[in-house]
Amino acid sequence: MKTEITNTSDVERQFEITATFEDMAGDIDKAIRAQRVRTTMKGFRPGKVPVHLVKKIYGKALSYGVAEDLVQRTFHDEVVHGDTHDIMGQPTISELDFDYEAKGDLRAVVTFGVRPAVELKDISDVTLHRLKHDVTEEDIQKEIDALRASHADLIPDEGPSTAESYVVVDLERMEEGELVEGTRQGDVPFLLSDENLMPQLKEALTGVSAGDETVVSFPGQDGEERTYAITVKEIKRRELPELTDELVVEITDGKVDTVDGLQEEVRKQLEEGWNKRSRELFEGDVIDTLCERHTFQIPASVVEMYQDAYVEELKKRGKDDKLPEGFDVEAYKASRRDEAELQARWMFIRDRIIESEGIEVTDGDMEKHYEEMAEGAGFPADMLKQYYESMPQMLQNVRERMLSDKVFAWIVDKVTVVDADVEEYQKAAADKAAENPAADQD
Repeated sequence: MKTEITNTSDVERQFEITATFEDMAGDIDKAIRAQRVRTTMKGFRPGKVPVHLVKKIYGKALSYGVAEDLVQRTFHDEVVHGDTHDIMGQPTISELDFDYEAKGDLRAVVTFGVRPAVELKDISDVTLHRLKHDVTEEDIQKEIDALRASHADLIPDEGPSTAESYVVVDLERMEEGELVEGTRQGDVPFLLSDENLMPQLKEALTGVSAGDETVVSFPGQDGEERTYAITVKEIKRRELPELTDELVVEITDGKVDTVDGLQEEVRKQLEEGWNKRSRELFEGDVIDTLCERHTFQIPASVVEMYQDAYVEELKKRGKDDKLPEGFDVEAYKASRRDEAELQARWMFIRDRIIESEGIEVTDGDMEKHYEEMAEGAGFPADMLKQYYESMPQMLQNVRERMLSDKVFAWIVDKVTVVDADVEEYQKAAADKAAENPAADQD
């Protein structure tokens, strides 16, 4: 048996195996005899079917199984167990030629990816904007009003409707100026203050009174524009209840029992939400920027690994952890290829930073983490530590997050970070997109 490794690119290798029929004959014979024990055939006792008949029926399939096993074992012994190649992704048998009936030689090729060599680029000239929003009393009041609105009474109103009105209408599709039979929808409610309401509907239903009729066009579920005839049935206004301690208890299911307590809780939740949004946006900007700076080949097997992970995530959201019938998996994977490549590129950059800077999560870091979590959860730190150590995967996820936090901290120390409010942040993002429209389009 002979083996050879060929470099097909900076990050792809091919492991070629050639073996004679004699190299596999012993294993093929063992497989056939094992199959004979399991084979039943009319006219023969179980396990006593003649070997030549077993060979005729099962020989070809069994020999290919032996060949694949030989390829996998040889690859594992010579490549996986070796120290020469840092294998990335899932190796695949890309070629396998073997003619059992002619007792021919085996030739097989295993294609596998290797870790790319990443040279860290200078990022000292990079400026990144970080979203910063100070929660205002107005923000808090708006959130509390939304909570009050969930307990509001709807009072009939003569109209005309305002931006805060609740409007009930009949809808009927129109095509070429004519009503489409069978498309009437009765008593459809719209809250005009709903931020998710299509602007075409909001504009058409503001300033109307019961009995008014109008026509409006807006995109349907398939993206094509639809035109509807609208008849206004009712106008109602929401009457918000007075904010009292009793209402606070009702709104929060007893978790908060005073108006002041609700205001503090809302402030806390808003601040946590803005901080989370800021962190996610900033980390996304960091990843995009560093990936733009570092161009290197990525093993196809690693990109496919991320694409397969996306499919598995989608399965978990479906019924019985399955995809819908007829779902085009390959088209879905293709639609997320750019995202998979970005994640793969960032993984290699992150790993290189960790290696070059000697970044690690120490026992002291973990102890501090347990103490901080215990303080917020009301449990002893030792109990949390025991819990995490009993859940290896969860513990690994925590370590990886802490490791990433240290990587981002190292990057922040190298670049210029400008804190920006919402308007400034959006302008900076728009300016960047204008400078690099191709990247934004991708």
